[in-house]
Amino acid sequence: MLIYGHDFSDSSTSMASAAAALAARLELPLLLVHVHEAHPTLDQEAEARITARAREALESLAAELDRRWPGCRARAVQLRGRPAFELAAVAARERAELLIVASGAHAGPLWRIGTTSERVAVEAECPVLVLRAAEPFEAWARDGRPLRLVLGISDDASCAGAVRWTSRLRAAARCDVTAAQVYSTPEAADRYGLALQRPWTEPDPELERLVARDITRRVGSLEGQGKLDIHPALGLGRASDHVLDLAERSAADLVVVGTHRARGLSRLASVSGGVLHHGRSSVLLVPASRERQETPPELRRVLAAVDLSPVSDLAASHGLALARLAGGELHLLHVVESEEPSPSQAIALAARMRALVSEMSGVPVRTEVVSAREPAGAITAAAERLDADVVCLVSHTRGGLERLALGSVAERVVRTCRRPVLVVHPARA
Repeated sequence: MLIYGHDFSDSSTSMASAAAALAARLELPLLLVHVHEAHPTLDQEAEARITARAREALESLAAELDRRWPGCRARAVQLRGRPAFELAAVAARERAELLIVASGAHAGPLWRIGTTSERVAVEAECPVLVLRAAEPFEAWARDGRPLRLVLGISDDASCAGAVRWTSRLRAAARCDVTAAQVYSTPEAADRYGLALQRPWTEPDPELERLVARDITRRVGSLEGQGKLDIHPALGLGRASDHVLDLAERSAADLVVVGTHRARGLSRLASVSGGVLHHGRSSVLLVPASRERQETPPELRRVLAAVDLSPVSDLAASHGLALARLAGGELHLLHVVESEEPSPSQAIALAARMRALVSEMSGVPVRTEVVSAREPAGAITAAAERLDADVVCLVSHTRGGLERLALGSVAERVVRTCRRPVLVVHPARA
């Protein structure tokens, strides 16, 4: 079900047609909801007349939308209370798949959540579509004109729901999508464990290649109809400003971004809040999904960190077993904490790593030697740079005071790595 919050303003009335067009295209019923706020200065009789007229107008609009957009199955309901709260509540009761409201761009600072659309975005647990133009959605649903989308990609799981909704729109009708991620050069270099080769204000080809690779991985095949453009965007300042700039330059009809599951203002504190508050395009805000992953993950690339201690072969052997079972490849990593090794030393270290794995294993094996002061940071950076599906390493820490006082490489990797981590504990003597 789609729910459209209608307040009888001119913009809300004109946008109702876009909501009906979406409902018809997505083959979902449309529920028109008007929330009547009580006026303490009016007597009961006047309040009743206003309520009756609003109900009549709402039902008339539902009938008109049904005629214009066959298949939207519009019906109307009127509620009393605070609009944002009641709209979020009815969306939860009806298990709505999408809550739609009309709005313009907002003036004032972001921290002032003052409009109904922003309050709905804060309160609702389902995806929220804020409409700012009806014609693109009507032309998309009726005439097959492609809907131009900017899909905001993040480096965490909060964008997964946005990707799924974009695929759903593309399954209904053609959508040309620009999948964009705003990145900072210093942060990206640190994440991938690469040294900056040029000023941090300039794009770095290697970093852009890695960011583009990760965008591609997050959007997957993006099923449905339409073009797909992968766009790494170097950003200085607020990421939302760069998303909005891209939306303006590409004449986007809709910006789709994910939000975190946090309630309240923290939910709109970053990119999604800035896009909603300052943007002129329609915005679809999709909360991070709680759905379970439908398919098991593929272990295409296994990273095993080995320190060449007597027990480091455990990380290599467990990594090899995972790679063999999944038909993937094994990447062996050794971190040198002292100065960068000479070419001959690096070759010798690589040979020692390869000796940990049988040549008859049938698994492709690669080796890498890096120099870093913090082994844990080097391991997590390598996992990102190599796009590892799982990281294997051995824990040397026995726990207790040693862990509290010094910590361990394994503990820090588990705490900071974005990839799944398998920690192998050696058998106690």
